[in-house]
Amino acid sequence: MASFKQDVTLRHQANLGEDVQDVRFEAGATVEVLQEWEKHWLVKDGEGRVFNVPKDAIEA
Repeated sequence: MASFKQDVTLRHQANLGEDVQDVRFEAGATVEVLQEWEKHWLVKDGEGRVFNVPKDAIEA
């Protein structure tokens, strides 16, 4: 598990054609890291939503 270093608001779109929602995470909120790239993590929250997050926002 990884956690957010600071409060952050990310955008999530469940399916094409649906509205984009803002999802707020507080510092310390945990997520599961699915994949790592050079500057980003692919993470999944407790509700199963997937986000592309800059590495500087996550403490792995």
